[in-house]
Amino acid sequence: MKKTIGKVVEVWIPEQYQDGKLLDVMDRNQIAFRVITDQGEKEIVTDQNEWTSNIMKEDTVMITEQVISGQYYIDIELYEDDYDEE
Repeated sequence: MKKTIGKVVEVWIPEQYQDGKLLDVMDRNQIAFRVITDQGEKEIVTDQNEWTSNIMKEDTVMITEQVISGQYYIDIELYEDDYDEE
């Protein structure tokens, strides 16, 4: 498991397709973040839920990356502790 702290620089609703057709923005269930970390820039696309929907531009977040049973998972959540980029 790898945890990384970063700052959100962009939030958007990514394009999403079903049966080869582009879904209307109101029907999409994913959210995307561009995050700057000490290791560089990361783009995260995940399902919208009550936690990810509260993450906004300029928020400090923790990114958790892990492999479970051979499957790669990435999670993003608000980081509550004080964090200063230097």
